[in-house]
Amino acid sequence: MFKINRSFFQLFAGGIAALAMQSAYAQQPIPLNDLSAFTTKSDNWKIVGNAAADISKENVLITSPGKGVLACTHEKGKYGNQYELISNFKHGDLDIELDFMLTKGSNSGIYLQGNYEVQLFDSWGKKSAKYNDNGGIYERWNDSKPEGEKGYEGYAPRFNVAKAPGLWQNIKISYQAPRFDANGKKTSNAVFLSIVLNGVTIHENVEVSGPTRGSLTGEDVAMGPIRIQGDHGSLAIKNIIINNFDKKPGTLSELSYKTYYGALSETEDLSKLTAAETGKAEALSWEILKENNNYSYVYTGRYNAATEGDYNFKLQASGNSYLKIDGKNVIEPAWKSNSEFREGKVNLKAGDHTIEIFNNKKDGWMRPVLGLWVSGPGFREVAYHTKSSAMAGGVNDPILISAGTNTITRSFMDFKKGGKGKGQRVVHAVSVGSPTNLHYTYDLDKGTVLQVWRGEFLDATPMWHDRGDGSSKPRGSVTLLGDDMLLGKSAKGKWQADTTGSGYHPKGYVLDDQDVPTFQYQAFGSNVTDYISVVNNQYFERIVKVNNAAKDLVARLADGANIEKVADGLYAVDNKSYYIQLADKSVKPEIRTADGMQELLVPVTNGEVKYSILF
Repeated sequence: MFKINRSFFQLFAGGIAALAMQSAYAQQPIPLNDLSAFTTKSDNWKIVGNAAADISKENVLITSPGKGVLACTHEKGKYGNQYELISNFKHGDLDIELDFMLTKGSNSGIYLQGNYEVQLFDSWGKKSAKYNDNGGIYERWNDSKPEGEKGYEGYAPRFNVAKAPGLWQNIKISYQAPRFDANGKKTSNAVFLSIVLNGVTIHENVEVSGPTRGSLTGEDVAMGPIRIQGDHGSLAIKNIIINNFDKKPGTLSELSYKTYYGALSETEDLSKLTAAETGKAEALSWEILKENNNYSYVYTGRYNAATEGDYNFKLQASGNSYLKIDGKNVIEPAWKSNSEFREGKVNLKAGDHTIEIFNNKKDGWMRPVLGLWVSGPGFREVAYHTKSSAMAGGVNDPILISAGTNTITRSFMDFKKGGKGKGQRVVHAVSVGSPTNLHYTYDLDKGTVLQVWRGEFLDATPMWHDRGDGSSKPRGSVTLLGDDMLLGKSAKGKWQADTTGSGYHPKGYVLDDQDVPTFQYQAFGSNVTDYISVVNNQYFERIVKVNNAAKDLVARLADGANIEKVADGLYAVDNKSYYIQLADKSVKPEIRTADGMQELLVPVTNGEVKYSILF
């Protein structure tokens, strides 16, 4: 939770009068202590403390009292604008991020400016997605067209990375409003700069020629509210963060430069040298130089900050460089290649500031570059260099592995438990890809499933580009599981994190006639087989068989910050990031707390553990 001062409350609850204050609160959460930030004509929206949904029950949302979660409980078939939720504030250019949970079969949407819909839809398990699936940009509509042609300009997400009903999903939308001239005539269309769903970019630079179907107004507008559809099913929303871009960017002016040539050190005192050229410039450019190596130059000028706040400076320059504001380093002196960026942040008062940019290059193999980008309170990143002066940075032609058939790839895999803490490199990782677009990574050193993901298979660029480092990366929406052994002895203490004392010995894997692997190893005096398969294009089923299992042998199916029982045999793990579903509902698992985390343990009954991973 966070403290809300009066001015922040006014931002969201005060309507038009608060608009002038918005950019001062860039990247701020909308408080969900009550509904004062929104307007609704129905009682289907309310503030709750928690929400859950059973994957087997159509449109059923279970809530508990409290604050912090926005819940819509709505009976399907009751349609109408009165069930919608509309923000009291209006926006133009905007970034918005939120977490959402859908019930089975649910359908909702986020309308930017009340007019341009991004779909929220239960698309779990679909191999491909359409414009009306989760994350799609909804179609426009023209009733005057013949049947079958009324809908147009819908944009499907690149991949279907929708999670299962009842799991929290994350969406980030970066939106640019349509532009209008002084007479109110539209000069450019609205653009979805990017939409990122569950960590995967599914849209980039999608222009929409006008409002999508079901829009609040029939025409484009300069300002409009956030609007959330509430008449097509039940859902929950939390962690709403917005960033309004309604302020003018800083300006760079009075630029002058001095150039120097020769075998100069980056620490050379240029004040003791005579400049080869001096001059003035409208924008930054390395093209003031008469030579493309063994040079130094200094730009000085005036940077005017339109609004007080944090300003982020990003510099690209070949060789050694730095950037100073008011005589102080914002970007420290350092050497970089011409494809790398360096960044620095500084809090600036509104008004004029001095700026100084230095660059020294004595590496003949690099071509000169100079680029400067700045973002700040109330404005998106702006370039202050000529188009020909900078270059695309840090990009190699990717080396990608697809999984048009069942595919197995050995590589190193970098893994960070829960996405936090100290990372590790798993050196005997096996990634298994499927044409269903569901994939996983298995650690041969521990007999464990590290991660599962939905989307494309692997990026092998780190492994195969140039000399390579042997690693690959998942290309999709990744759910991290764990890096500990599945099997262990029943005990009260912390779960054994490695194979010490287990007698673990890997025995590789064998392939069936569909090239699906069964992993084999020895542990606790038993031979173990581990088979993982895709079910219904939706989830993984795992069957672990243990020959002559010790009577006190147990399996830890999951661990996380918390584990909740959602239904018989169904458990939500780590703040509802994925499910574990037991095949045998008569099995009585133990949820225990150890070392500040919760663990889901089941006995190895009749030498077998069978469960599913739903994500």
